[in-house]
Amino acid sequence: MRVREAIPRDARALTELLEAVLGKPLEEEARMQLARNLLYFLSEKGNALLVLEHEGRILGAASVWVRQGVFDDLPVARVDRLLLAPGQGEQAALLLLEQAAALARSVGAGDFELLIEDTGLPPELLERLGMRALGAYRARLR
Repeated sequence: MRVREAIPRDARALTELLEAVLGKPLEEEARMQLARNLLYFLSEKGNALLVLEHEGRILGAASVWVRQGVFDDLPVARVDRLLLAPGQGEQAALLLLEQAAALARSVGAGDFELLIEDTGLPPELLERLGMRALGAYRARLR
């Protein structure tokens, strides 16, 4: 398994991942909108969509946003979506989140936030990343 940044041609595989997570096919209009959204998201400075790939199949994805913080001189990195194909567990989530944290460090982010209401992940997994609950998971990067 490897984590890499998504590219526009991943749109079909990401649609299939979303359909697997939802447990139903998307309507054609929704598929086209998802492809447009992907292009827009990837074109914006400071955005990254990380995908977990195994043998050419995308098994997970995490969106990472890096923005200048309001009260701090350092940028803030935020993960607000984490999708895992059915059957993928903690290892897959950890791989994506570790790469997201590495990306945050590489751009000099001072804070790393995981703004996902229900990760379905045990708190100790997130604590391994140095995160603690503050309403949302947030960590000061070292």
